[in-house]
Formats: sequence, structure tokens, C-alpha cells
Amino acid sequence: MVGLILTITCPILSLSKFDFVQAVANYSYDAFIRIVHQSPKSGSVVIVDLDDASLKKCGQWPWPRYRVGQMTQNILDAGASVVCFDIVFAERDRTSPVVAEQDWREAISPTAKVEGIAEDRRDFDVLFAQVLRGGRTVLGCTIVPSDSPVENMDPELDPSFSSRTDIVTKSKGGQGSLSNSLKQASGVLLPIRVLNEASRVAFFNADPDPDNIVRSNPLVWAYGDHVYPSMALEAVMLHCGIPRCVVTYDAHGVLEMRLKETLLAVDSVGRMTVNYRKIRNDSPVGFSSSFPTYSAADVLEKKFPAKAFAGKIVLIGASATGLKDVKATPVTQDFSGVEVHATLIDNILAGDMLSNPYEFQGLHVICILLLAIFLTFFIARGRSWLSFLVAIGAILLLIKVSLVLLQRFNLVFVPAWEIMSVIIIYPILTMIRFWDEELQKKRVRDMFGTMVSTTVLHYLENHPGSFSLSGQKREATMFFSDVAGFTTISEALGPEQLSNLLNGYLSPMTDIIMERRGYVDKYAGDGIMAEWGVPYPVPDHAAQACLAALEQQDKLAELRPILKEKFGKEIQVRMGLNSGTVTAGNMGSDKRFQYTVMGDAVNQAARYEPANKDYGTLIIIGETTYEEAKAVIEARLLDKLTVKGKTKPICVYELLARKGQLSAEKRKVVDLYEKALALHWERKWDESLACMNLALELDPGDGPSATLRKRIIEYQKTPPPATWAGEYVRKAKD
Repeated sequence: MVGLILTITCPILSLSKFDFVQAVANYSYDAFIRIVHQSPKSGSVVIVDLDDASLKKCGQWPWPRYRVGQMTQNILDAGASVVCFDIVFAERDRTSPVVAEQDWREAISPTAKVEGIAEDRRDFDVLFAQVLRGGRTVLGCTIVPSDSPVENMDPELDPSFSSRTDIVTKSKGGQGSLSNSLKQASGVLLPIRVLNEASRVAFFNADPDPDNIVRSNPLVWAYGDHVYPSMALEAVMLHCGIPRCVVTYDAHGVLEMRLKETLLAVDSVGRMTVNYRKIRNDSPVGFSSSFPTYSAADVLEKKFPAKAFAGKIVLIGASATGLKDVKATPVTQDFSGVEVHATLIDNILAGDMLSNPYEFQGLHVICILLLAIFLTFFIARGRSWLSFLVAIGAILLLIKVSLVLLQRFNLVFVPAWEIMSVIIIYPILTMIRFWDEELQKKRVRDMFGTMVSTTVLHYLENHPGSFSLSGQKREATMFFSDVAGFTTISEALGPEQLSNLLNGYLSPMTDIIMERRGYVDKYAGDGIMAEWGVPYPVPDHAAQACLAALEQQDKLAELRPILKEKFGKEIQVRMGLNSGTVTAGNMGSDKRFQYTVMGDAVNQAARYEPANKDYGTLIIIGETTYEEAKAVIEARLLDKLTVKGKTKPICVYELLARKGQLSAEKRKVVDLYEKALALHWERKWDESLACMNLALELDPGDGPSATLRKRIIEYQKTPPPATWAGEYVRKAKD
């Protein structure tokens, strides 16, 4: 009876839209692609990379358009067939003399003028456009996806669209419409008009699957009745001299997409499955590449082989730190977006596009049904060890057939559910026994395994009722930290050095948070967000958070000379803490989410961290945190602070040390500061200033004292309004 139920259930499940069904199919497909993927075949695709070396040599991006134009001209002069930019030039070049002159006149003087530059060289966008007109070029645009049909695009948004007739759509039998057949856009970010008119325009969006992995990509995208080609499709058409691509559709979607006699393998919405290529191990630039790749700086200086670009489609993309367009793909999680376009181009030119025929869906159902009947009968009649061998043999045979179809015939037949049927039918009794317990523990382990200590993880696994994933109100303390001047540090270090520096800093900080029973919510580059009190109860969450912050600063004092000797950079870290009521639970979409906290108390903590810059402090805590932790910490009343987005001032404190560990001299400075703070609230400027002068004599490097002294001097010259109640209004968020 159970076998009969499973025989019926497995084919039905294979047709379902459950996320886990698709996840199994996707994982299997990815594994197959990694096994059979081949080297590029067409030999017609080259990549020019805006790498870190290029930015170091030629300046930060965006470069002046005359420089981009010179690079483009060098490529065209080298015989390139088509030049494509995986970049959208959506704004005017601010370095152009005409633009700079306009800015100066508005900001400095109405008569400001850039002199010494010929009139025809004053607009760099025009210079770039002239280069674009001199060859076959494609500029990128960005599509804003829409899940539902939209109104037709305003013709004024893209006046040049009517002159481009490269995509022709045909409705078979007058059935269907573009809005129901192609992927729809609700907006498009285009190059500025002077560039738009000088070049072809194509979108460079990637269209990842729900698990954020790019397995296929649209060749066309519709904005109402306006249809835009992908960069890959436009490049192939220009390269091959094909004037148009014909898209035929009906009420069920796209029927076919054709370039002259070439039939493109696309699905019902015009997506083509990417036949990924092998990654080269000798890539000289900042990303793993399957295609010949040259640094943009070398191209500018014409340091490339004579025939490097001759007759080739050249794609220009970026791998530099902060610019890199990273995509997750079946072959690697660190794939440059420009590589996706390059691969699609190579697929079309080489004629080895992957095909996933609609008819295969029915074939899957038939295979699953036959396999389920066979295994159910054999397992019921045969010996256990022989049944096991038959089940394994069936799986191996399915894999072999799928690999042959993929490698020799470019047909995507992934037997995910055929294999899953074997896995379900054979061990079903054991799976039923352990399923609920193991699934729940795995969910907790996947979610919190790297965010909490081992002790706490075991507690969560054994006490799943102690927290809620669906959201609940909790009292907690939030912690935010950030490395001061990190942007400057990141610009000075290479990617590997920067990664090593961050790991050297973040690892010990994370250990301290976990040891103090904190939950590491997320990393934002160099920043850490953590909480105490969620997802598990910590009665003294404010005290534990404050002690963790102090221990991190102590650890940083040990690490600072080591990191400076190794990387040449000295790091200072600012921290902000606040306690209050939060909403804790899984936040995000139904497909991608994370356990985190939300609420006003969280926002306050996030604002306190950058406020350290105003006072020359390292750790600022909120009033609630201070009141709950004052038995174990030393802190000074810092100010009545009104952060960005708030109107009510809140007393904030500087966290200084553990209880009883503040030196006598520092205590005098703190007392003088708090006395001066109170006097300045009473508008007793002279008395307050005298206290600050004494404090700075004791400790010239005391940041809050220097800040308050400066503020008092300003108030002596320009007193605050009569409604002032002592608050300091901070207008910036960071």
C-alpha cells in the first residue's frame, strides 16, 4: 500500500512548484554542468577588464569619457568587430569642461570659466560619442524587472528607440501579446541621449533563479510594446551582420526566436540556458575568466598582442574592488557579470546552445512512474542487499544517460526527481522516523551555526521553543561597530590584503561576541551587527554587550601594532550600543530570509556608532543600556543627543571601562566634563569653559572635552535659541 502511494506521489511531486523540488533539480543540474562544461569554442570573444591595476594606474572610476573613448578607439583600431560595454553611462561626465564650468558658475562665480581647451574638446561625452559612431558598439542599459504587465513605455524616455529595428515580433494567428509572452520591465535606465544616439543599446541585466544563481538569461526584454535585446544578442547580430532577430509568440509564450536560419534555444519567455565554459587558471586580471582577458590600463597604453582584438567581440566589464559585478553560477560563486554575456555570445556563435524542450516534462513523469513501479516491486520481492544494489545501479544509469544527452546533444535532461524517487522509496521508513527531528535541528544549525557559540547552538537545538522564527517582541541590546576610515584603507590595499586584514580583525571580535553569549546578526563589509537577548534569553544582556565592547577594544589594542606591521594600516573601531524592545524573527522574502531584529531601538544603536566621530569617542551607549549595565561599567554622561530622524533628545554615554577600573586621573577628567556639560545646559558659558580648560590640561587628548569646549566657544559668540534645552542635533546618519 505504501509503495502504491509513493508510486502515485512521486510523479505528482515532480510536477509541483514546491521550492524544495526546484532546489533539488537546480542542484543536480549545477553538478552536471560542472562535470561536462567545456572551453570556449568560437574564439570570437575577448574581455577588457577594469581591474584594480587599471584604477591604480589611471585613477578611480568613473574615468573621464575622453579616456574611455581613447580605450574604445584603441580597440576599434585593433580591428575589433564589436565593442560592448557592460556599463550604463546614465549621467553626464562631470569632468567635462562644460559640466565643470556649469557647476563652478552655480557654486562659485557666475563668470567662472575653463580656459585653454578647444571648443570642440570641451564636452567629453561628445568626444566619446564620436568614437562610438566610428565602429559597431553597444552600450549597456539596465532593465527594472516587473512581475506583471505594464503600460507602454513613454516614447520620450528613449527617443532613439524607433530608429532601432533589430527586434521584430510576430504573433502567430493573432494570439497572445508581448506583455504575456516576454519578461516585462517597469522601467529602464539608459545611457545619456548623446551616447544613446551614437551606439546600439542593449540590457545587461542578469536574471537569476530564486536561489540567486544565474542558469539562464533573457535574450529579449519587453517594456510594454518596446522590446530590448540583451547585450549578447545585440553583439552577435552586429558581429554577424544580421539586421534583425524575429521573435514569434502566441498565447502560451515564445514559440521561437530566429537569427536568419539560426534557431535560438529559448524557453517560453525568451530565456536561453547558459552553457558555461571552463574557467582559465591563468587569468591575469581580478576575476576567474573563461575567455582571453586584458587589463583596461594595458589597452589604454596599447600593450596587447597585435591580433588580440582583430575580428573579435570585445566586452568591457569591471572586476576592481567596489565595482565588481559578481554573479553566482553553477560553475563558481564568484563569476563576473560580463562573463555571462561572453558565454552566451560564445554559445550562439559556436552553435552549442543548451536546449530544455517542453516535451521533456512529460518524459520525466513517465520515467518516474516506471522507475517507481519497478523499484517498489523489486524492493518488495528481493533481498535487502540486492535491492540496495539495484537502487544504486538505477541512479548511476540515470546520471550516465543525462550526462551523455548534455555533453553530446546539448539536451538538458536532469533526472533529479527520478533519483529522488529512488531515494524516497528505498529508505522511507527510516526517513519518517528521523525526519522531523533532523530537519528542525538542521534549520537551527544552518541559521545560527556561524553566528553563536557552540554552547548556545546546542541550547537552541535542544530548546527550539525558547525562540520564535515568525517574530516576537523581545528586550535586547543591539551592537554596531565600524572601522574608522575603512574606505581609505580599502583603496590602499589589494583585494587579498584587504580580505586578510578584515579576517584578522573580524575573527577575534566575533569570538568575543560569541563568548559573551551574543548573536552575530550580520557583517556589512568592515562592520558588525550583533544582539544580546535574542534569539535566546540573556537576563543581563546590556551588561554582557557592554563588557563585550570593552573586551573588543582591549583586543584591538593588542592587534593594532600587529596589523599595522603586516598591512601598514592602523585601525580604530567605533561602536554603538542601545537597549530596548525589538521585533525579532525571520525577516526577508519567502525565499531568502535571516533571523534579525527590527525596531526603533535598533535604529538608535545604528546612529550611535557614527556619532562617535563627533565626540572623538570609541563607544557610545544609550541611556537604557547605561541604566541596565551601570553596576558593572564606568561611563560618562556624554550629551543630550538628537539623532537623524528623531526630534526628542536622549542622554547618551561614553563607555569607558569595567566597574572600578577607571584611573583616578581619568575620573577627574570625567567629573570636570560632566560638570561643564551641566553648566553649559544652564548657559553658564564661562564657568563651563573653565572646567573644560582644566580637563584638557589633565588630558589634552580627551575628545569629548575638546568637542564640548569648541561648542561652548561657538555658543559664546552665537547663543542657542531660547527654546534650546541643551540638546545637540546630529543631522548626518553616518
